Amino acid sequence: MTEMKTRSQGPRVRRLGTAAAWVAAVSCLPYLIIKLLWTFDISLGITDQSVLDSPGWMAGNALMALIQLAALALIVTLTRPWARRVPAWLLLFPAWVGTGLLFQVVVGVLIGVFASGGSSLSTGAFQPWVFAVVYASFAVEGAALAVAFACYVQGRWGQLLSERTAEVLARGRLGARSWPEAHIAGMAEAVAAMAVAVAVVFGYWAAGGSLGLSDAAPQAGWVLQASGAAWAVIAAVGLLGLAGRWGHQTRFWLPVALTWIGSGALAAFDGLMLTLNRLLMFGAAASEPGWSVTDTVLLTKVLVGVLAAAVGVLAVRAAIREPAAT
Repeated sequence: MTEMKTRSQGPRVRRLGTAAAWVAAVSCLPYLIIKLLWTFDISLGITDQSVLDSPGWMAGNALMALIQLAALALIVTLTRPWARRVPAWLLLFPAWVGTGLLFQVVVGVLIGVFASGGSSLSTGAFQPWVFAVVYASFAVEGAALAVAFACYVQGRWGQLLSERTAEVLARGRLGARSWPEAHIAGMAEAVAAMAVAVAVVFGYWAAGGSLGLSDAAPQAGWVLQASGAAWAVIAAVGLLGLAGRWGHQTRFWLPVALTWIGSGALAAFDGLMLTLNRLLMFGAAASEPGWSVTDTVLLTKVLVGVLAAAVGVLAVRAAIREPAAT
């Protein structure tokens, strides 16, 4: 009965995934076009022309356009029948980065809009319609990509992810082939503790604390700080689920999804910002100070996200393998 139900849902899931992927692909275009125009110094939507002379302006916009092109290629790939035969990491890594970026940006903007009560927000050197178009397209792209990727995962690993968490973790321990796989629970707890520490720091900053913040450079508003704290907590909860600390009777997909979303949001956004700000000197003057305490905290946040994702991959990989022979 269950097998018949699964078979009947298969074509429906594939059709839903394909439709969502094409919606995500179309929603990529506004941001991609704007970034390509800005790369070639076409000032569409820019009110302050001086930003065109900012250090790293061309390189930064070109990099973002390439990232969006990669996202478009990923989305189109998810619609192809041969996508299930592609090595998993080729799709999982860009999907992890993409969902991390989109969830961090969209959730941060939503928090800011609700917190401001709908009042107008500063748009800086850009016309208001740029923010409206970009963030609306991000919201649609993020939702559609999440649906498309969920359908892909359901088709490829649905049987594993629908099992009870306790059963999957027990099988993973029996099937451990290496020291890391045999100590997933301990590593998950350790990284969860690190994520909680990151949440405390970002929560402190979001509440108005200033210890560790640099006065020499502009800092992210409380919205992004609060969002960072929230994603750290989500990652910690997911990791503790993978450690077997809660949800023994829940489906395995829940702790995996929490770890996936939380780790991606922790790593992708600030990892990209550090790359732009430091390697490309995007929007920074040569007279500005070098590495700060704030940068160290941000880098720590990125590393915690990467470690959380690595633990999640180990947990799933161990669960997929057959138990070791005794």
